[in-house]
Amino acid sequence: MACCGQYLEDQISAPTAKKLMRSRYSAYTLNHSHYLSKTWHPATRPGPLDLNQQPQPKWLGLKICHTSAGNEADINGTVEFIARYQVEGDTEVIHEVSRFIKEDERWFYVDGTLSQPAQNGPCPCGSGKKFKRCCGR
Repeated sequence: MACCGQYLEDQISAPTAKKLMRSRYSAYTLNHSHYLSKTWHPATRPGPLDLNQQPQPKWLGLKICHTSAGNEADINGTVEFIARYQVEGDTEVIHEVSRFIKEDERWFYVDGTLSQPAQNGPCPCGSGKKFKRCCGR
């Protein structure tokens, strides 16, 4: 949290879409729903976020796969990521290409497109196993 703490505590705003993505992942791991709402673009923001659902996910890691634009001088960008988590011992994977927009010098998450790994393809968690034998079971 050392790198994202300054963003989560609202000392400064994330200067790039990639840094916002990392700070939002940290917010999920720490149940900071206020930060998630604040960094979600108002046009696509859902109602109040309830991160206290049961069973509680245990976040295992975030891998940034690819970014397009989203730098300090840009006004939009995308970040492709893989986030792994466990719920009741089962490992799950979120593979998403997220869209971000910058307004008034602040980056916002807009929305994302989920990808489902192919059952016979490599697992996006990086284990080297096929998806169906790893996170897809």
